[in-house]
Amino acid sequence: MAESRDILIDAVLDQYSRIVRVMHQVSEPVWRELDLTMAQLRTLFTLAREGPVCMGQVAEAQGVSLPTASHLVERLVQAGLATRESDPADRRRMVVRITPAGEELVNKMRHGGHGRMRGWLGYLSNDDIAALLRGMTALAVAAERDVPPRDCGGGGERPPPELATAQRTVAQPDDSED
Repeated sequence: MAESRDILIDAVLDQYSRIVRVMHQVSEPVWRELDLTMAQLRTLFTLAREGPVCMGQVAEAQGVSLPTASHLVERLVQAGLATRESDPADRRRMVVRITPAGEELVNKMRHGGHGRMRGWLGYLSNDDIAALLRGMTALAVAAERDVPPRDCGGGGERPPPELATAQRTVAQPDDSED
């Protein structure tokens, strides 16, 4: 029995690799067009996640020195993806912000494949989509076991809204289309 389970797990991993390979193939042109290093891209994602930050926070988040952080930010400023300005409260500090063009690039990198994935899912039957949702939900729950719990201040953890929605959807699939 354990042997057949291992075979199933290996088959799932093989299919996952196929999907990832195709996703990389179709997204390669977007990555090729970027004129950013990985460090600059990580800095851009930090700005998108953290909001306006001082240069020291950029350095800390990237694990680099202040001069290196300044160089990373300067490249983003030159590309029009970030702004750097003096902090009105303390002119010695520089505040870095992501620009609308930077936000657009981050969103494209994060969600650019959603449209393509939606198209692929459109080829599946409702039963296949429901089965995939059940499996993906179970995998997400299993994966979240490896993440330390966050203190939300309200006592007791609740699943993220998208997971709760997915669980309700699986419990009551819409059979109106086939």
